Amino acid sequence: MPMVLLVDADPDSSARFEKALRAAGYEVSVAPSGSRALAMLRQRRPDLIISQAMFEDMYGSEFCTAVRSDPATKEIMFVLLVDRTSQMAHATQTQADMVLPENLPVSTVVTRIDTHLRLRGVPGLGPPRVPDPKAATKPGAAAAGPTLQGSLAVMDLTEVTQAVSIGRKTGRLVLSLKAGQGAILFDSGRVVHAEFAGKTGEGAFNALVVASHRERGGSFSFVPVAAGDASQLPSTIQTDLETLLLNIAVEMDESQRDTRN
Repeated sequence: MPMVLLVDADPDSSARFEKALRAAGYEVSVAPSGSRALAMLRQRRPDLIISQAMFEDMYGSEFCTAVRSDPATKEIMFVLLVDRTSQMAHATQTQADMVLPENLPVSTVVTRIDTHLRLRGVPGLGPPRVPDPKAATKPGAAAAGPTLQGSLAVMDLTEVTQAVSIGRKTGRLVLSLKAGQGAILFDSGRVVHAEFAGKTGEGAFNALVVASHRERGGSFSFVPVAAGDASQLPSTIQTDLETLLLNIAVEMDESQRDTRN
């Protein structure tokens, strides 16, 4: 059972999160301050840290920096919750894996985190609940494990691809958008192929990311592929994921500036 360290000075807030996380199958420890959380980290390493933005003794961003500075804890997934737009802008400059608005429903936060951890391959999670594991499997391709499905309104495509990459997963990420259905193939976390709207390769990957960003919705299904079958996957993309996403972000930013002008 994966363990979560919840850092929250508000008893009511921490109680809501603890209840939802335990219901989702997580073990939960609660720390009311940053210093207490650091002490608990020395006693036991969690799989995930969820932290509020501010405590009496330090900011959540300072706590995140302390976690990232310690070789023993720097790889722990860190989720930072913030309550204002100004804090959100500052928090995105931290080393947190995920920055979320504090006013999101607890169920949405837990669903988003659970999906992210599953895509990263954190051990100990129960089987995902899906209506039809065969729905996203390409004809002739057998899944090597349970299909994981989710909403792109809860977790955007950029986050999904990064989570698959971090988890070094091999498989097919099938995307259902209003603009059509597409797919991104991964080999040990590396993007190797994409298909969308009659395009393949980087062009298809770029079009998928842009379309999902515009729609702010849709769904995804990740179908694992056995390691022995990875050599059969098409290979049309050589660029690493970070560069692909950076190039798309630059193009979208330039397009928005041109539109304003």
